[in-house]
Amino acid sequence: MRPLSPATSSSALLNAHKSRLSRQLSLIIRGILVVVFVFVYFYTVPMIKQKVFEIERNSSRLALNNVFEIANRMYAGVEEYRQQALDNHKGQLKLVVNLAETFLRSHFQEAAKNGIPLQQARQTAFSYLRNFTFGNQDYIWVVDHNIQVLSHPDPRFHQDARIKPGDDIQPILESVVRQAMHDGEGYYHYKWSRIAGAESLDKVSFVRDYPEWGFVIGSGVYLDDLEAEVRLRREQALTDLRHALQEIKVAKTGYMYVFDSNGHMLIHPNDNLDGVTFTTLKNPITQQPINQELMKVADTGKELNYRWDKPDDPGNYAYDKLSLVRYIKGFDWYICSSVYLDELQSSSELLSSRIMVLAGLTMLATLLISSFLVNRITRPLEQLASTALKVQGGDLSARTGIQRDDEIGILASSIDAMVQRLRNNIETLDAQVKQRTEELLATNARAQRMSAVGQLAGGLAHDFNNLLSIIVGNLIVAREHYSANDPELDKLLSPAERAARRGADITHRLLAFSRRQPLQPEIVSVNAVMAEVLELLHSAFSGPYRLHYRPQQHPELAWANVDPGHLENALVNLGLNARDAMQDGGTLTYSWKLCDITRPIEQRFDETVPPGRYIEIGVADTGSGFSQSALEQAFEPFFSTKQGSNNSGLGLSMVYGFVKQSFGYIQLGNPPQGGAMIRLLLPASSAPANPDLSDDDSGRGPELAPGGLYLLVEDNPDVRAVIRKQLTDLGQHVVEAADGDEAQTLLDGLLEHNPTALTGMVSDIMIPGSMNGRKLAATLRRRAPAAVILLVSGYTDDPTARPGSGNDPADQQDPMLVLLRKPFDRQQLEQALERASARVRLHHQHRSLT
Repeated sequence: MRPLSPATSSSALLNAHKSRLSRQLSLIIRGILVVVFVFVYFYTVPMIKQKVFEIERNSSRLALNNVFEIANRMYAGVEEYRQQALDNHKGQLKLVVNLAETFLRSHFQEAAKNGIPLQQARQTAFSYLRNFTFGNQDYIWVVDHNIQVLSHPDPRFHQDARIKPGDDIQPILESVVRQAMHDGEGYYHYKWSRIAGAESLDKVSFVRDYPEWGFVIGSGVYLDDLEAEVRLRREQALTDLRHALQEIKVAKTGYMYVFDSNGHMLIHPNDNLDGVTFTTLKNPITQQPINQELMKVADTGKELNYRWDKPDDPGNYAYDKLSLVRYIKGFDWYICSSVYLDELQSSSELLSSRIMVLAGLTMLATLLISSFLVNRITRPLEQLASTALKVQGGDLSARTGIQRDDEIGILASSIDAMVQRLRNNIETLDAQVKQRTEELLATNARAQRMSAVGQLAGGLAHDFNNLLSIIVGNLIVAREHYSANDPELDKLLSPAERAARRGADITHRLLAFSRRQPLQPEIVSVNAVMAEVLELLHSAFSGPYRLHYRPQQHPELAWANVDPGHLENALVNLGLNARDAMQDGGTLTYSWKLCDITRPIEQRFDETVPPGRYIEIGVADTGSGFSQSALEQAFEPFFSTKQGSNNSGLGLSMVYGFVKQSFGYIQLGNPPQGGAMIRLLLPASSAPANPDLSDDDSGRGPELAPGGLYLLVEDNPDVRAVIRKQLTDLGQHVVEAADGDEAQTLLDGLLEHNPTALTGMVSDIMIPGSMNGRKLAATLRRRAPAAVILLVSGYTDDPTARPGSGNDPADQQDPMLVLLRKPFDRQQLEQALERASARVRLHHQHRSLT
């Protein structure tokens, strides 16, 4: 039998395996789709249903707590109004007595001048005072030191004004007159009936003694008049709360209502129940009055489960309901949230069904698209394979015959060109392909390694920042509460806290390398930053070490839009690294110059530098310079040429991450004259229009006033608990939100009727929902310009962007914003809030001046 030629055997091999790739791809895709669908149905859907139900349930509790906090503040306002009203009435009484004194002195002097007897003048003056009234029929009275009523509008005292022994009012007048004679003047509380009234009421009078005349003058106000004013204020608070509750919805038809301990419904969205007494309504399950059961669970944190009817099905008490109750003792209000259980579950059921429908449609669409793509890909691949087998058999005249304008067409034309070149000079081509392949593999491997390490470092640092926030916060609380009683405990907590803060520093350096550290860029003078750096390094460069600064242009030209603190840290790190490299002493030189680049620079820096205006900062030393391995791996985290356990190897990687996150470029090199040179290329900026308006963040602002109301937005519940504890320890009231949408809803409710109801907001930048922390801050700034806003974060989700770089109004720089990096303690939080408050105050002062 004649053996097959190479071309014949290749063709037979291709025919034997024809469409195998198509079948394999189809089976793999269908298998993946089946696995995904089963996973979604048996694992994801139940989990989503449970989580959505818990979210709906917790939203009812959170809304009730926020309404309770608002009502408590209303009660505090009513009590404050009561005291202010009493003080105002007291001031009015003192003024009335002063007027009576002025009138009597003037009348007595005029009578003496005209020769009128004093007794006659007194009677005339007292008759005038007897007819004088003010307020709610309040009056002036005069009693002599012998407890004889000289002037009083009550007819009982007009004829025989002397109080008889044994009269009920005699001890009251005697006590008040004797106290006034002893004190000279004062406010006295006693019971007295109104004119022509029989009931004794609480009264407060201001009484002043006049020894030269032998009598006292007094004027008082009945406290039930004051209580009438307070009742009006309380009714207004109830009206305000009614408006607030109308805006709050729990689930689909859930609502909130208010009743008192007598079972009187004060606020209810149902007109049939609003304003009525519902003590006769009973729980169908226990047959107990529903108002009594609601009162029993008040402030216990437990929910009342019962059955009730629905507006569209009245009288059918077959629907499960959940209610939470909070009690305000001062108002005697029970605030209750009410929601049907099936409504809480309906959201999860609806979401689950939609997920399944979407998964089914996605699977069908994916199957159709994959079938089309498999055919479109495998058929030309078969042609490519056929051509390759022919070439393998030695037929260098073979061509694919594929003419397409997509990637496969490009691949086919490339194969055709490659075969043509093989025919021309196969040996030369093999050498070139091999060399080029090695270069690409090395470059690609290095880039992939840096990218992978950066992503891993950023993700780990983000998670560790939240963990360290919880650890540091709770360690500090433990020290404050327990270490004073147990010194041995403080010895254990102190190393743990130092270790946690050391971990926070490492995560900060990892975030810097991965370009995910939160920056607060502003237009700064590079020359001013250099001055700070030189001052910081002055003590480190003494003896055999020398420190030089050589600006190459006028200092007023060097302006850059960067985070000044991170720029300073980067320059200090470079300086300390240079000092370590000069073991026997040497010179460190800082310099800068303004560069106008007109054509791209491809070789000198870590990436191609596009044209533009830049500030080039140089850091040169006279040490041993960079080794070849250091030049290749210097920016990788944890790489270090230093010995010792205290070196993390994150110095240059942190500088690299900060420069890239600031849209800059970096270059390492060994100058011909020896030593090492590092150049930073940062985008230049124009000088600020008002450079003197920014406040000094190095100091603290005005002391933080207690009693403010702050909105806390943080998605991690443990971190949120730590920050809430820190705020309440600072004397602040807190309302909470777990995402941007929930925070937006709270802002709408709090600021709708009173733009100053919210003192400020503390928000994480990275929060779930349609609004992140910066957009939420911009919204609050528009609605409440005087609010204090503090953003906290240890991570940014976009390593290529920074605040103020986009066209979104929420992305513009807010000069009043203060950024606090996680983790932090209560003192750092307090200082940050004080700085934010100072910025708001200075900003508004500047606006008032302009």
